[in-house]
Amino acid sequence: MNRPMLLTPTLACLLATTGYADEPAPPAAAASPTQATFLITGLHCPPCTRTVEASLLRTKGVRSASVDWRTHNAKVTFDESQLPAQALAQQIAGTAHMMGGGMHYGGWLALKVEGTKDEKSAEAAKAALLRVPGVAKVVVYPAQESVGVLFDAGGKATSTQLVESLEEAGIKARNLK
Repeated sequence: MNRPMLLTPTLACLLATTGYADEPAPPAAAASPTQATFLITGLHCPPCTRTVEASLLRTKGVRSASVDWRTHNAKVTFDESQLPAQALAQQIAGTAHMMGGGMHYGGWLALKVEGTKDEKSAEAAKAALLRVPGVAKVVVYPAQESVGVLFDAGGKATSTQLVESLEEAGIKARNLK
């Protein structure tokens, strides 16, 4: 025979604070997805966009991806806790090119960097980004107040790390969506 268990106030408090109470714990808040733009190199024709897009959509952690032939940009929504921006760029670079093994795609992360309108501010942004492990090259686009970040072959740099590095240098930045 099952009899209801009587709880003392101390035991009830202990059960409630350790997660063993009768009511289930609320679900943990899911991390919000990262929305970013990658500049895609190596796109030679409209079918190339579908090749890169299909590769991205098969990648674990990618929620959505759209590659635009006209702009050569990939707009990607992904879980950066599962798939850092650097790994996503490597996925783009590792996509088999439809024109054969001698051709390659590349993925540069685009960041909006306010105030990079001259050489001095551009150099400050470059220096801040190049301090982040995994960053191989930075190109500044002053007219658009943005930068392109090329990663090296290994590592787990995130767009959040890049933005934080810029902000530590006094430069306001965000992912280009």
